[in-house]
Amino acid sequence: MRNLWTVIFLLSIANSLYSADIKRSDSIDIKQTIVYFDITDFNAKNITAHANLLIESKINGQNQVLFDLEGLQVDSVLWNGNQAIFTHTGALLTVNTPTTFNQTDTAVLDLYYRGQPLQDPTWGGFYFVGNYGFQMGVGFQAQPHSVGRYWHPCFDNFVERSPYEFFITTTSAHMGVANGIFKDSTLLSNGNIRWHYNLEEAIPSYLAAIAVSDYTWVKKSLSGKSGITPAWIAAPPVDTNKVNGSFANLQSSFSMLENNFGTHSFSKVGYTLVPFSAGAMEHATNIHIGSAFIDGSLNYETLIAHELAHHWWGDLVTCQTAGDMWLNEGWASYAEHLHMEYTYGQEAFRDALAADHYAVLSQAHYRDDGYKALSPMDSLHTYGPTVYNKGADVIQSLRSYLGDSLFFAGTTAFLNANKFKDINSADLRDYLSTTSGKSLMDFFDDWVFQPGFPHFSIDSTQVIPIGNQFETTVYLRHRKHQANHYYKDVPIEIAFYDDMFMKHIYQLTFSGRCMSLKVNLPFNPLIIAIDPNEKIADATTADDFVINKVGFTNLAHSKTKLFIQQLNNTNDSSLIRIEHNWIPPDRFSVNPMNDYVLNNQRYWRVSGINLQNASGYIEFPYDGTSSDYFIDSSWIIGSELNIRLFYRKDASQNWSFADDSLRAYNPTDKKGNVLLKKIEAGEYCFGIRRPGYTDPLTSDIPLGPCNAVTAIDQQLLLEGKFTVYPNPNNGTISITSASGKFTGQLMLFDLQGKKVFERLITIDQTENNVDIQHLPNGMYVLKLSNSKSLFVQKVQIMK
Repeated sequence: MRNLWTVIFLLSIANSLYSADIKRSDSIDIKQTIVYFDITDFNAKNITAHANLLIESKINGQNQVLFDLEGLQVDSVLWNGNQAIFTHTGALLTVNTPTTFNQTDTAVLDLYYRGQPLQDPTWGGFYFVGNYGFQMGVGFQAQPHSVGRYWHPCFDNFVERSPYEFFITTTSAHMGVANGIFKDSTLLSNGNIRWHYNLEEAIPSYLAAIAVSDYTWVKKSLSGKSGITPAWIAAPPVDTNKVNGSFANLQSSFSMLENNFGTHSFSKVGYTLVPFSAGAMEHATNIHIGSAFIDGSLNYETLIAHELAHHWWGDLVTCQTAGDMWLNEGWASYAEHLHMEYTYGQEAFRDALAADHYAVLSQAHYRDDGYKALSPMDSLHTYGPTVYNKGADVIQSLRSYLGDSLFFAGTTAFLNANKFKDINSADLRDYLSTTSGKSLMDFFDDWVFQPGFPHFSIDSTQVIPIGNQFETTVYLRHRKHQANHYYKDVPIEIAFYDDMFMKHIYQLTFSGRCMSLKVNLPFNPLIIAIDPNEKIADATTADDFVINKVGFTNLAHSKTKLFIQQLNNTNDSSLIRIEHNWIPPDRFSVNPMNDYVLNNQRYWRVSGINLQNASGYIEFPYDGTSSDYFIDSSWIIGSELNIRLFYRKDASQNWSFADDSLRAYNPTDKKGNVLLKKIEAGEYCFGIRRPGYTDPLTSDIPLGPCNAVTAIDQQLLLEGKFTVYPNPNNGTISITSASGKFTGQLMLFDLQGKKVFERLITIDQTENNVDIQHLPNGMYVLKLSNSKSLFVQKVQIMK
């Protein structure tokens, strides 16, 4: 099921205290459900129905059977053809057994009922709209959410399954559609028509549904692993051409799902168009989809793919409880991205992932009333963006943990092992751990069972040219964003960009709070970035943009706007990468004038190649209103005229004022932007002047080598012209300058980044001896620096 409303309603607990009892299915098994449904009274919107249920006892000593049926009047109940005593209170129908019902005993119940089926106040239930009558199997406000009970007696939970057979009586102007294979239609003596369908596969009650209107069939055939699967789409005659256009990529979705998750297990694929503007519902083999989304275009092909994916995730295997709804909806949402990957390629897949990840970080916590774990999800937010969008986001992370081979092989085997069963998150965790040989205990504890996100940042980098190689060290830090604990063993990719904008990817497994990665590259890396292909659901979104013309560009994922006023060389291009970090920036080490407070939600990192070729500015919008989900609302206190943009090169420096220009417009509406007047690499964040206020936040910097003592300026590094010899040395080194007299700091660092030696030195073209006898044998990084030059070289002491 997919909800396309732009607003997720806050769900309220239903007035009744009804709750479908899963334990009921431990004592009684519904072996077969046959529904006779007369839906000819469209004026009064009434139905007359008869359900025939074959049940079997799983335990001894039962004298009552409890069914769920809400909002309809029960006229009589027969137990094996004889009248039975029953009571019907609220949603609970209690049938007394004529004799004790013991283990393996079976009975046939005929239940006769009528009335006007219920419709959920917000989403789902039974609808009469014009000449349509149809069921949507879940109710957003209903408790529990499964609403099979709105139109037939059942055990209305996710675990009870039975095959279904349907006999739907309509007027001659209508056609009835239901789950399963169409068997026949019969013209009755009064001119009405009875439509017969049979579904041999066992499904829960909420996945059973009927629809009635002036339908005709658009029939297709899908080629698959088991041969041809029929695909029947019920639509009004006027919409058949639209059906052909909108379902043009149905075969692609079907093939993708079979390739990734195994052979299709149902007797057919079926869609039925209904006048429902808020999405679709995945009734097995009878998906109800809003007619507005079948407009002849491919605008909603991912909606079609999402619902089809439920034939694997949600219909074939079903979450045991609503608290694990991500197992249905998160996987179907991820299948939307897989559809884009299979149909249009990797770039379309990455674009879909990036858009989903941005939606999660920007909206999910607001629309779901806070940061929530995927499981267990509370019943008020079962169908919110955490379940859908973050569910898909986390599944992409799981794919990155396992790799494609183990991920797809494991999930396919899991589905095959649990066909037509109910599952929970622990079942998936344990199965994939066993089949992959990789324990996923930490993954599920980190990503599924706790709220929030990890955050990984580059604190600083060192690049040392050695011959034709560039020894590159990246210092990384791990923080947590609204999570209860830090994440363990996270596979992340580090990209090194060369001067042709090509990304060279290295992977590491991040453990602990800080790490460093050292690589030797055949080029000088001009951009270094974490997770450039959105493979993990961390607290960062970003845009890479090639600058080759003047003009304005909205970089939505980095929440910035770029305006290029001039290219110094029109035949040359630049690359800019802007990352939006959804986590507070490090706090001031020294606060300018002691009265600025940095933003408490986010900061940016700008990097680029050939940025000096582009003249213009970057616009950093701030917004404390609902239009941007109140991202800056708690930070903007007082006049916006007090807002400044702050800059630092990297985490080794303190924040200082940027070359900025404020555009507050209305200084009290919490909306505006700050312009960075020169496009320059570095980190940026907002600050607001609040004299006398004490910032409650502190920097999340652990002990250890998270960052180098200072970052290396690439341009100055290449300008340094010094000779250090001998190397290796016995504790005495000589340094000469090839570019005149130099006065500055001489420093040595061990390979963990700890400064072990420092002194002020003056060097010229003559030999300048330095005694470092007190240092133990080993490799060190020597650094010479002043305001104009920087030189770095490795030296080895061998006494």
